[in-house]
Amino acid sequence: MLAHQTDSATLSFFDPLPQSLLPNPPSFAGHQTFALRSSWLKKGVDALLKYPTLFSSDEALVLLGVGKNMVTAIRHWLIATGMAAPVAERSSYMLPTTLGNYLLADDGADPYLEDPGTLWLLHWKLCGPGSQAYTWAYAFNVWREWEWTRTSLSASVLAAARASSSKTPSADTIERDVNVFLLTYLAAAERSQNAEDGLDCPLRELGLIRPGFGSQEQYTFAVGPKPSLPPALFAWALLNFWDWKYPGTSTIAARDIAYAEGSPGVVFKLDEDSVLRYLDQLEELTQGRLRFEDTPLVRQVVRTSAEALTPEALLHSYYAAQPVA
Repeated sequence: MLAHQTDSATLSFFDPLPQSLLPNPPSFAGHQTFALRSSWLKKGVDALLKYPTLFSSDEALVLLGVGKNMVTAIRHWLIATGMAAPVAERSSYMLPTTLGNYLLADDGADPYLEDPGTLWLLHWKLCGPGSQAYTWAYAFNVWREWEWTRTSLSASVLAAARASSSKTPSADTIERDVNVFLLTYLAAAERSQNAEDGLDCPLRELGLIRPGFGSQEQYTFAVGPKPSLPPALFAWALLNFWDWKYPGTSTIAARDIAYAEGSPGVVFKLDEDSVLRYLDQLEELTQGRLRFEDTPLVRQVVRTSAEALTPEALLHSYYAAQPVA
């Protein structure tokens, strides 16, 4: 029997992030080779608000309206995107996080992923500090090749995982994970195979990976301006990165924001000019609590106010300013 949840209790989302960018031990299982689908996060949050034991029960197949492997995949993507989490290690109870409830509940800020900013947020959760998706975090932060193949990325992920953990994944496991990674971001017309499993993945709209200039098995990251990335979501990511990389400090170098592993510039694949344009908007966006100093001697962002500016406050301000559909 499913345990019924009558209130809207959620788990805290804003816990301290681990100091390592790549999850350790690395994990490459759970998605059952399915890329994230547009309806899964909302469907999972709604079900967990009523039934916290949903994913330990056979009734999940009926309540979610999908097959057994997809039930497992929905659970995986809820956790990987930070929209839900087990209430304790090895617990059969799961609840939406504060962020998952804020975004995806019926009265949430963007329950149907209609705002482009939400897609960038989900991408950040998969690839930025605190990521639980090893291949995603590795590919966007550590892997700095200009043009690459599925095979070369798989080999590099495998070598990195084996170097960091005694739990050795198989090459086939890594190859499947890299395939799902590509399904997440490549639009159907840009994939060499009939990739029905990734057809509905919302993150492909971000245009972050594109075919290379050689064979169909070559790919590149789309580095440059991101017109659909709102300044407030960039600032939200910046504060998350800042608090992870340099907790308690009042300044951060522009170079780190543009080029360091786990930074907005790297995770969002922005060029330096694009990063600087976002930094120029910080003072107005935050009512002066963040200021970009750009002089011949220093390029840095300064926290100017004693009043703490939190990532969640920026996020709430962003969604509050969006027009109601």
